[in-house]
Amino acid sequence: MARDVKHEYPVGHAHHYLPAESGTNLTTFTHSNRVDCPPGQVFGMMRSSGSGSGVSSLASSLTPAERAAIKQAREEARLAALWEKCTQEGREPYEWELKNHPPLPPSPEEVRAKILAARASRLSGETAQYETLDGPPSPEEGGGAEGGSGAPEPGTGFYQVVRDGVHVVSITNLTNGVLSGTLPVLIEAGNTDYYGTDVRGKLSSASIIIDGEKFAGEGAIGAPPAYPWQFTFDTGYLENGDHTFQVQVTWKDPTNPDGNRRTLSRWSVPFTISVSNVIYYPEWEPEIGEMDIGAFYLKTVYPDAAYEIVITDVNSNHVQTLSGYATNGIIEAFWDLADTNGVVRTNALVDYQFNSQTTVDTSSGGMTILSGGGTVTKKNPPKKQRPKDWPDHGKWVVAYQDYFKYDYSQNNAQKGSINAFALTAQKFGGYYLYYPQPGQTNDIGQTYPLRYEHPDHPDTNITSLQMNLDERMLARFLGSTNSRNFYFNGHGTPNDIADITAYSLSLDIRHRYRFVFLDACNTANGKLDASFGINGPKRYDIDYYHKSGIRPAAFVGYAEEVFYGDGQPVTVNGVLYDNTIPWQVPGFITNFLFYWDTDLIGYGLLSAIDSAKSGLPPVGGLYREEYLRVFGYYNLHIDEVNHRTDTW
Repeated sequence: MARDVKHEYPVGHAHHYLPAESGTNLTTFTHSNRVDCPPGQVFGMMRSSGSGSGVSSLASSLTPAERAAIKQAREEARLAALWEKCTQEGREPYEWELKNHPPLPPSPEEVRAKILAARASRLSGETAQYETLDGPPSPEEGGGAEGGSGAPEPGTGFYQVVRDGVHVVSITNLTNGVLSGTLPVLIEAGNTDYYGTDVRGKLSSASIIIDGEKFAGEGAIGAPPAYPWQFTFDTGYLENGDHTFQVQVTWKDPTNPDGNRRTLSRWSVPFTISVSNVIYYPEWEPEIGEMDIGAFYLKTVYPDAAYEIVITDVNSNHVQTLSGYATNGIIEAFWDLADTNGVVRTNALVDYQFNSQTTVDTSSGGMTILSGGGTVTKKNPPKKQRPKDWPDHGKWVVAYQDYFKYDYSQNNAQKGSINAFALTAQKFGGYYLYYPQPGQTNDIGQTYPLRYEHPDHPDTNITSLQMNLDERMLARFLGSTNSRNFYFNGHGTPNDIADITAYSLSLDIRHRYRFVFLDACNTANGKLDASFGINGPKRYDIDYYHKSGIRPAAFVGYAEEVFYGDGQPVTVNGVLYDNTIPWQVPGFITNFLFYWDTDLIGYGLLSAIDSAKSGLPPVGGLYREEYLRVFGYYNLHIDEVNHRTDTW
């Protein structure tokens, strides 16, 4: 049977190595990094094949009038779809779209520039963006050629098949046996039915979700420059046994008129994996403690086994060897940072990371001294050492994105709750806010608020450059070694807040934070916690920090998209607002501060959250705070261990 082929433009997300989908007569293709033939060679490959086709035979049997009618009907349908698309995106069609001319292939100089940009983005872990602010150039600007009368023949290119949804391509490799060690996980992600018929959103990030929580290892990646999209999955971070495996993929859709849906996440179908490693580390601590303690927490399948941990520096030089016996399969070894020569390796500028490997004896009973015979060796994850530069009193950074400017909040409670966070922070270390003073221009950036380009309210005073300056100013504040606490309110994904990626944050922030609350969608599902040196998803009590020498710290974020508005326009005092922010959205923040502030109630973090959300009605049919996640020290008090001289 002939298969119906649908071509979609602009770019969707396509996938290598896939056959046409079985069980249907519709296969959808997208123009994704298509390669056009040079002018004059259109359809050159088809014509050189020397064989006829049923399509060409059918076309030759039509009369000129029938061909013209079909062509006119197709053009009318194309223009109708184009205007609908542009209406949803709040813009006029580009001239090249109206004329149905895709832009010409770039010049050799442009190609070289794009290759260099793509190479730089791969090294940085971020995806290069080649769009211009004004969209693709028109034919008159060199973006396409006039094709004479009527619509031109489409250019020949290479296409990749799109499968809608999130799929683990290598699923059979994960479910056909017991997993051990590190293995690749390939995924594909297509979002072709956001509105039922259209491709919407820009691919942002993907995260591995294990047993309903983010994966503790390297389980989050930014949008790739090309498929296949691959994780490196270290099963050693999991307890031996069965686990549920899923992948979450997130798209950004900043032009969506529904403010609650500026991001969209989709999930692969969950499935069960079985894991078994001789040596594994489900409680691995990636930080060297501020008290100069390196804690090595591991497990082995042997209940009583001799072990050795060989530690090396960043230059692969042997530093120290720890040895002992596992008890009930549990290995806990502590290093005082002294090397074999008695030199204490506390200079974080030189020894910013230590590597290690663990060997256990597999002989009968596991009680003999290691001799290289019946042994198993496993490379451990690295340990990071940060400078011991805690300030006298840790300061706070408070920032919000101006996404709710056109939404109604009774008594301006939404802005008031963010201001309340800043005023509370002022009492417990002070805060950093930056906003222009009277008469001062905005061209050096601000964070209070971060300017935001609202798709329904174009503002020529807000440019991409200004928004980028705001974000860079915020990154500078966060990178200050005095900053140890952060509250952010705005849009987010598992891999960024506003448009600041987790990778970028990890470059700007070289120290560890004590408290971070990212009041934004999906921020608990990716790498953002690690960017601040607070590694989820585990929760710990104070004893954990006592023995590891690490300053207690906590990260708070949402594990889902959560509604902040009702989506219904409302007129108040003659002013038309896009929608209403229910009182319980800012009410949770003011409640939380009431319970957490030691001048008022003074609960620990988790108790303050639980008390603040109790009694609040749902928003958008769900209880927003049910999706809050707390990583790290769940009982952290508002100013606890926030001073250089504090002990724990």
